[in-house]
Amino acid sequence: MSDGYGSVRLPTRCPACKGSVIERMPSASHGTFLWFHCLFCQHVWKFRVDENPNGELTGDVFVVTKGGKKHKLGAVVVTAIPEDALKRHLKNKTLQAEVDSQKLMREIDHLTTALKTTLAEDDRLWKILQHDEKNARKAAAWSAAYNKGKHLAKQIEDVRARRQYLTSGDYFFEGLPAGIAAGKTGADGKFTLIIPRRDRFGIVARAELQLFKKTEIYSWFVWVSLDGLTSKRLVLTNTNMIGSGSPASALQ
Repeated sequence: MSDGYGSVRLPTRCPACKGSVIERMPSASHGTFLWFHCLFCQHVWKFRVDENPNGELTGDVFVVTKGGKKHKLGAVVVTAIPEDALKRHLKNKTLQAEVDSQKLMREIDHLTTALKTTLAEDDRLWKILQHDEKNARKAAAWSAAYNKGKHLAKQIEDVRARRQYLTSGDYFFEGLPAGIAAGKTGADGKFTLIIPRRDRFGIVARAELQLFKKTEIYSWFVWVSLDGLTSKRLVLTNTNMIGSGSPASALQ
């Protein structure tokens, strides 16, 4: 907004608590400065009206699949989250994942032991049944052991999937803190965000791509700062998504 100050974007959030309930202090202006007050944390700060504190982050979201084919990803929501808030979130989720992973590993060990016992019983009953195939009682006993083994194997598979989920991008997307800016990519995969020029943010995005009847999921948690510049370009692609090993990724 300009509000009488040309094209300058006046503050919409408190620089201390990032809250949006702020007000300009009446008669509190001097030359090129205005004073603002946060109604939430009571922080008071001075804002220089001859300098736009915000800049433009532009970028592209695309992936390159096997064979070198480039897919521009449209309708992807790209969000900028303040560094401190995102770091707290990722730390808390990582700690919780470690606790849950250990619990699930113990459950897998317990189920695996039970499965070994059941398979041994299955084998024993099957051998007995071979000598008396028409015995309904023996057939029922073997069938029960066989079905129990199948059930235990399915349980192990499900628990392993739950444990693997704890390292996925979708797990870390749960309960994400609020962003200060968000935008959606066009059909060409391009996006634009207006963010403060001086702070660092986590740029997060999640995309899906249908490939050969299979849905591929891609996630990004990438640190970025405009470093005081009025604009900067960011590309979200294979080289900086989760699991890529990129130094810019907030999740290694």
